[in-house]
Amino acid sequence: MKHNISVFQFALIIANTIITASLITLPQIMTQLSEQNTWLVPLITYPLVLFILLLCFKGEIHSIHEDPKSRLNKLFTIILGIFLLTTYLRDLRAFIDYISFYLLPNTPIEVISIVLSITLLYISASGLEVIARITVIQFVVLAVLILALPMLTVNEIDITNVVPIINKDGMFNMMKASFIFFPWMGEAFIAFYLVRFIGKKKDLNKGILLGVSLGFLLFFVLIITDIAVLGEQIVSDATYPNIIMIQEINITDFLDRIDLIIVIIWMPTLLSKLALTLYCIHKALFQLKGKNSTELLPPLSLFLGILAIILFESNIQHLEYSFYTWTTIGIILEMVILIFFVVLKVKKHLKEKKADNQSNTH
Repeated sequence: MKHNISVFQFALIIANTIITASLITLPQIMTQLSEQNTWLVPLITYPLVLFILLLCFKGEIHSIHEDPKSRLNKLFTIILGIFLLTTYLRDLRAFIDYISFYLLPNTPIEVISIVLSITLLYISASGLEVIARITVIQFVVLAVLILALPMLTVNEIDITNVVPIINKDGMFNMMKASFIFFPWMGEAFIAFYLVRFIGKKKDLNKGILLGVSLGFLLFFVLIITDIAVLGEQIVSDATYPNIIMIQEINITDFLDRIDLIIVIIWMPTLLSKLALTLYCIHKALFQLKGKNSTELLPPLSLFLGILAIILFESNIQHLEYSFYTWTTIGIILEMVILIFFVVLKVKKHLKEKKADNQSNTH
């Protein structure tokens, strides 16, 4: 089983991590806050996320995980594992609720959860390289489709729906929407863990730039198309505004359920993200024990699938967790991960500098 990935795969994994889960219901809560100005929020947040990642990946970073048994590395792994765990439960339950609502309304969510968990187990057990290949193939198709949405819905677009209203209240509401939006885009911080699996790190910054830029671009296209086609009122009221938007696509009279085709294209990308998250949770847990085994991956996958059902009694409770509880938890954990990564990098730099000084003295 191979664990190395290329910089290009790394970039598309970051973009896939950013976009696939956030497109489910995030546009709704953001539009409730910042109304027709919502499409400006990604433009505000993008420079900050990109600056943080490029700054952290400046210089040599491949050796900061060389000593996994150090106390600092173990703390970093624990915090990252908690972050990935909260993200996985949020996304898995969102996927379950979406399938139950839109595709299989008569199927118990427990059955959906078990089937998804078994599928994710199979993909995760195949290894990181397989997950990366699946992600690249599926994500490229999804990206082309999203970029084509403005052209496919051009007859339904009302440009007056996206005319920004810039005033004091509007700016304040955009800041609130940015606070909700940032931790979802901050999932790109999974790059801090994945960097150890990159074979050749020559163009790492280009990979970060491509991944973050592509993820933000696709979300921007979705949110501005949602508002332009539906108007901010429908987007803020609908649980799944992207589905309503793509139902407005009218190519021919006989092809009236193109939304199902688009959903079928999107679902494997979210499965890839969940499989990657499960893989990283498993690796992080057993890195603490210094073991590398897939024996406990099946019970871990099934346990998390059951937990995703038990923790949230209803879809409403899950949405409240996603947009209120997780937003706060997510942004705190992301900042802690960022601090630990910087500390590990500085510590490694000082250690290498000290070693160079000692060798020059001798």
